[in-house]
Amino acid sequence: MPNQISDTKKRKSMTEHRAVLAILEMIAQQEGTTSMELMREAVRKSIRNRVKSSCGKNRLLPLVMQFAPIPPEKFSTAAQMSRFKRSQRELDKLLLDLDLATPESIESMNSIVSPKCKIRVFELEQRNAR
Repeated sequence: MPNQISDTKKRKSMTEHRAVLAILEMIAQQEGTTSMELMREAVRKSIRNRVKSSCGKNRLLPLVMQFAPIPPEKFSTAAQMSRFKRSQRELDKLLLDLDLATPESIESMNSIVSPKCKIRVFELEQRNAR
């Protein structure tokens, strides 16, 4: 008969779950935050650690990109554009936070013009030349 408190035991009791959550709640109160925020922080740290593994980023980035906001063919209102841009910024922040992208790769994804393309101004109006 295997040891019932062995580390290899997968099934955990409700007592253990409740004790862990009670400890988490106590830590959250001491730090002036919520237990959900502490769990969110731990989950993100775990994801960042796995991204650093050999093929973590290549497998996780496509999964996250499924949740990228899709721009409409035409923005009907300024509010619609604002909502889209906010969603895009939230995704960009998440990608940076989870180490799934670099600022350069995000700029490349979000820009219509390639970062390698040189921008040239052919003519300036006189009022702008001062």
